[in-house]
Amino acid sequence: MNTADPAILQRLSGLVLAMIAGAAIYALDFAAPLERRLTDAGFALLRGAAVPDDGILILGIDEATVAQIPEPITLWQRQLGALLTMAARARARIVGLDLVLPDRSYAAIAPDLDAALVDGILRMRQVGDVVLALTVDESGRPRPVHPVFLVAAGQEGAGFALWRADPDGVVRSFDERLGDREEPVPTFVGQIARMLGVQPVAGRINYALGDGFDVIPLGTVLGWAGSGDERMLAESLGGRILLVGSVLPFSDRTHVPVPLVRGRQAEGAEPGVLVHAQALRTMLAGRTVGSLPAWLATILAALAGLAWLGGRRPGTAAATVIAGGAAALGAGLWALSRDLLLPVAPAIVTLALATGARLAFEAAVAWRERVRLRGVFAGYVSPQVMAEIEAGRLEGLASARRFICVLVMDVRGFTTRAEREPPDRVLALLNDLAEQATAAIHGRGGTVDKFMGDGVLAFFGAPARMDDPCGAAFDAAIEVLERVRRIGDTARGPDGAPLAIGIGLACGEATVGHVGAATRHSYTAIGDCVNVASRLESLTKEVGVPLVMTKDVAMRIGERPGLVPLGVHAIKGHTSLEVVGWR
Repeated sequence: MNTADPAILQRLSGLVLAMIAGAAIYALDFAAPLERRLTDAGFALLRGAAVPDDGILILGIDEATVAQIPEPITLWQRQLGALLTMAARARARIVGLDLVLPDRSYAAIAPDLDAALVDGILRMRQVGDVVLALTVDESGRPRPVHPVFLVAAGQEGAGFALWRADPDGVVRSFDERLGDREEPVPTFVGQIARMLGVQPVAGRINYALGDGFDVIPLGTVLGWAGSGDERMLAESLGGRILLVGSVLPFSDRTHVPVPLVRGRQAEGAEPGVLVHAQALRTMLAGRTVGSLPAWLATILAALAGLAWLGGRRPGTAAATVIAGGAAALGAGLWALSRDLLLPVAPAIVTLALATGARLAFEAAVAWRERVRLRGVFAGYVSPQVMAEIEAGRLEGLASARRFICVLVMDVRGFTTRAEREPPDRVLALLNDLAEQATAAIHGRGGTVDKFMGDGVLAFFGAPARMDDPCGAAFDAAIEVLERVRRIGDTARGPDGAPLAIGIGLACGEATVGHVGAATRHSYTAIGDCVNVASRLESLTKEVGVPLVMTKDVAMRIGERPGLVPLGVHAIKGHTSLEVVGWR
């Protein structure tokens, strides 16, 4: 590889830039929205992953429970105390109350309210643990809880039931760094995990674990106690991790990637107590989803920039994006099933960006090359040949058989004129004739093969095919004659004779293509019709008409004014032909 070639250097530079772009896309989180959606989709696909029985049970405050208890929730201290007492009798492991507890005493309303809840907390702490939820007010300051309840729960018996949602409002991660200055604070789930002997770890909540939670209405459990159904209480609550919270339709709802109630479709937002349950399940299973080290993820995202190499053509670019994207998605799903988050979105964005940039680069190079070729060869080849070169259809020395119509033009008496007139004037006349003839031929889609002194050889029907090459050649010949007639009065010879030309037309199969060496060749036509057209041009002097064509050409162009049958004529070096003239 010649690295000194500017084109190669540009492509190598593009590759390096594509890899740098991949690294930047990851480092600057440009693909974060897509990453979040892909991760959510991955959790949905992996949902139902096996998980050891963690004993988490949700006791939900639903509409039926609210209807069953006449007091407002603020005055449910007796009911909560009774629940804690029942949990203690059933020997539950721990009870987490995800509720906004009163910030003051309501003993003035009912003297036993505070005592009922405190008694329940203390009874439960004799066999297990209790964790109370803390919240904040509208200004972000901690909302107070009646100190008696906090003292009863113990120093580690309370934690903030708060989440830091992603920019789209969805809770995907657990992190106790919730303070104003990113300092850690005790959280509701974190405290429960610690009491169960598990140190909470910051990271993504594993929403693939399990297929949701069963929710038992709190009113149902209180009903068991009221009816004295100790067996049901022991079977349902014994050894369990009980999380008590609201499952009301419009209260304490949190957006999460997947539905969290077993057997229910997603509703867009789930009860907050279920989010705590899923986070706790993740911690107890030791399945917090981690991320790659930043340096390794940056390298992987940068490697996606290698897609630049496959973006040279649209087909390979599409294949590269599809194959690379499928590989990235597959690897990402596999890694997610093993609790690892790969930079899938940055890789996919980089794949698309790298291949798209390469396609744009190659298009710019091709356009620049077309401009260069047009500038270099515009004076040497016809527009039709130039178009085929630009389209890449005239590569190498390939040839093809085509039906063409050949036009040969020659100036009459030019040798005598050249002997008598100054060379510069003769050259100017030749150039003027060439300009006029070329304009007429190119205007009809013809290809100028070569200039032969005072003559022109052109053909119609190659390299681009034509429906009526004979008609185009005839029309071009008439236009050439008219153009020459207009300049004839100002280009009379020394003897006063006006400028005159002869044109021969012949059609037939010919071989067209590059003729010559690989380093120096021309696009030309070889065939009998080329020789015949040249002979017919010479015949114009004998028959006294400016244009002579074979009968085959005349038949193909149809009825045209000025056509004159000339009969059969002997053609030098060829069998006799029936010809037609035009005047």
